[in-house]
Amino acid sequence: KKQVTMSSNIIDEVKEYYGKTLTVTEDLATNACCTSAAPPIHIRKCIKNIHRDVISKYYGCGLCVPDAIEGLTVLDLGCGAGRDVYIAAQLVGKGGRVIGVDMTEEQVISFNISFLFLL
Repeated sequence: KKQVTMSSNIIDEVKEYYGKTLTVTEDLATNACCTSAAPPIHIRKCIKNIHRDVISKYYGCGLCVPDAIEGLTVLDLGCGAGRDVYIAAQLVGKGGRVIGVDMTEEQVISFNISFLFLL
């Protein structure tokens, strides 16, 4: 088996783009990951409960989760500022948990600041 590794150059480029180049959704250099379809109503209701700073820093491709996740654990790799984490947290409820992981310090800081807003 051939082992595939990411070069540190690619990792650095991703960190630069998502950590420094992007500051708001409008900074995206491509719409390849954006969908024109509106999210389902239950997801839109969740989005209304999320801080505007998190919404303004959404760079994702849309949330893909099953309908019935209450009480489950969700892992979001590359969570960015956390929009999908906050949606999933509402869907899993008090009996579930959501773990968001991102490799860029700037996105983690944004997430942590918005989390403090909830406390």
